[in-house]
Amino acid sequence: MKKVLAALLFTGFAGFARADAIDDYISAQMARQHVPGLALAIVRHGQLVRAQGYGFANLEDHVSVHPDSVFESGALGMPFTAAETMLLVEDGKLRLDESIRKYLPEAPQAWAPITIRDLLNHTSGLPSTPDGEFRRDYTDAELLGIIYRQELNFAPGAHWNFSYTDYLVLGMVITRVSGEFYADLLAKRVFEPLGMQTARLIDYRAIVPNRAAGYELTDGRLLNQEWVSPTANSTADGSLLLSVLDCARWDAGLLGHELLDRQSWTDIARPARLASGRTYPYGFGWFLGRSAGQQAWWASGGWQGFQTFLIRYLGDEVTVIVLENGDGGEPALIARHVAGMVDPKLASEPGAPIDDRAPQVTERLKRLLGQIAAGKAPYRAFEFVSKQEFAERMSDDRATLASLGSLRELALFGRTMLGDDQMYRYRARYDRGLLEVNLGYAPDGRIADLDLMATDEWNAPVQW
Repeated sequence: MKKVLAALLFTGFAGFARADAIDDYISAQMARQHVPGLALAIVRHGQLVRAQGYGFANLEDHVSVHPDSVFESGALGMPFTAAETMLLVEDGKLRLDESIRKYLPEAPQAWAPITIRDLLNHTSGLPSTPDGEFRRDYTDAELLGIIYRQELNFAPGAHWNFSYTDYLVLGMVITRVSGEFYADLLAKRVFEPLGMQTARLIDYRAIVPNRAAGYELTDGRLLNQEWVSPTANSTADGSLLLSVLDCARWDAGLLGHELLDRQSWTDIARPARLASGRTYPYGFGWFLGRSAGQQAWWASGGWQGFQTFLIRYLGDEVTVIVLENGDGGEPALIARHVAGMVDPKLASEPGAPIDDRAPQVTERLKRLLGQIAAGKAPYRAFEFVSKQEFAERMSDDRATLASLGSLRELALFGRTMLGDDQMYRYRARYDRGLLEVNLGYAPDGRIADLDLMATDEWNAPVQW
């Protein structure tokens, strides 16, 4: 491991091709996405071949981004929580298929079928986020009490739904069974062994060298991130500070299968199995799929004016890491494109409309977008979501649509099966912008997934 880390720290960049082209591309994307600052790292075969900062880590003081600038991770921190969980499984303190009521006996009886594996896989049925207030502090008991009172979105194992609550609860389980705060244990058993020198929990009172500020684009103006309570910045769903150098050391540990035994890595890389017997391409903290003709793992995050993305191409052993301090950024688009600049085999094909063999689905989506814009989306058309969470999502989606004006064009760009659901990927052209729409139908014909995502490129590659 020490040899790998030495290579990460001291490998030169002299043999790297097309550096100027990458600089030009990233500068253009930052301007398009209104991103103040960006850090990039590229790792090949465990060696850091490029680490560079662009733009400003702090606009008020005109501090530039450097490779050691630290950014807030968002959900990019989930794979670390997953690894920490597996360390406790190896210690015999947790069992993947044990009910979490063994570790949280005060949890509702409805939680009895939920296992540690369900939390890691996002198949628990717990709500996407706790029904708490980001600007208030809570004890663990208070926050768990809030979550205990929320209804499950679906029966455990019946569906996949990305849930911050799953990993928040995991962190509390880790603290209980280990006797140490999850972040302290993470530092001792993950960060320190891998040489992740600046990785740590978010703490606004601490003096953190090279900390980047987060910025939110509001009405065309960049503003500082809104304040949230220390509790909101201390949970295990992605409350970390990381640099691209930290992420490169983490990637070297993944490549070398450090920290964990072979069985643990096998478990991490196994797709989630649903009650139907089908699988969903998500392991423990990682999306598992194919990109550029080979297996790839990726994770991303967005929090408090930051956007993050890391993708690992397993076949060619290439990893690209992009950390941004603007909430409107698209680090996944940049990372995948840069991968193709590093190695043309990794280039993604531009997206384009495909043959629409189910025009009735497209027409149904048009009506639905109109209903959301009018505040009249029918809850009965959806499943796997509680009434409370549905109302919150529709409120956010209505605000998104209100900013775009009238719909001018709706085109189908992709379709696939994910788990039990038939998924459709659309792009919509409005008066004042573009929108990507991810739409999924459950076997009974009700809507299982609906995500509206702003985009600036009609022909951006389609990634599932």
